[in-house]
Amino acid sequence: MRLGDKTQGLKKTDLEGVRLAGDRLQDYVEFWERSARTDAIRAIADATALLALVPPGAVVLEIGCGIGRVLQHLGAGAREVHGVDISAEMVDRGARRLAHLPNVHFHHGNGYDLGDFEAGHFDLVFSTFVFQHMPKTIAFNYMTEAARVLKPSGVFRLQVPNLLHEQHFAAFRHFTQPYFVENPYPMNFYSPPELVRMLEAAGFGVTDLDDYMVVVARKGADTPAALLASGLADQERARYRARISELEAEVTRMRRVYDLPVVQAALKARRRLLRRPP
Repeated sequence: MRLGDKTQGLKKTDLEGVRLAGDRLQDYVEFWERSARTDAIRAIADATALLALVPPGAVVLEIGCGIGRVLQHLGAGAREVHGVDISAEMVDRGARRLAHLPNVHFHHGNGYDLGDFEAGHFDLVFSTFVFQHMPKTIAFNYMTEAARVLKPSGVFRLQVPNLLHEQHFAAFRHFTQPYFVENPYPMNFYSPPELVRMLEAAGFGVTDLDDYMVVVARKGADTPAALLASGLADQERARYRARISELEAEVTRMRRVYDLPVVQAALKARRRLLRRPP
């Protein structure tokens, strides 16, 4: 692809016109403030799956809560529900929306840490399709901060795009197009091994990981060898099986070509020529 090529697949939404001005933390703050004014209401997670992780009377924190589209569904199942977001506008709108829920609280974060929260306070910390929009170094710091604010054996659930998944890789290729050179959009993709490595270094053991990179990790636990051997190896085996199927189809096609009368005649003629004395 060349810089002058036409970009395909744009949805022509106002949100696509919001660009990242630079790599400083303040640039990310300003980017999400502009995004908040452009696209405020979007459901980003399956609250039912999250509720299954919440013990009775739990204290829960969402990183990147937006206007609280997920928090509002957790209020009835937890003692305290907290959400932190880099966008002050999102936080203000969320606080107004959910003012009728006394156990739901919004916090304006600095885009780097969870400094407003005490160590060992939460039973569950979660984040869905948020870490992909920040540098991986900052995402890793949030992982270490999640470990800090969780209680012993607390649960951390997150989701990021999987670079090894075909649909997510197609999205990755979309962001390589020329439009995003002039309109930078913060988007990072992960592979399962690197995400597991980051979580383990942050103090977690990964207890569940699927192809869509929905990850459940537990503070202070060990990542089971069986999970690594089955989950990641399954992806490798799937790719090998697909490649073997392609090769088998090619062999079948070549055999059909070999059996064509014209090919057989040509082979016989070649053999006769090879048997002639020089």
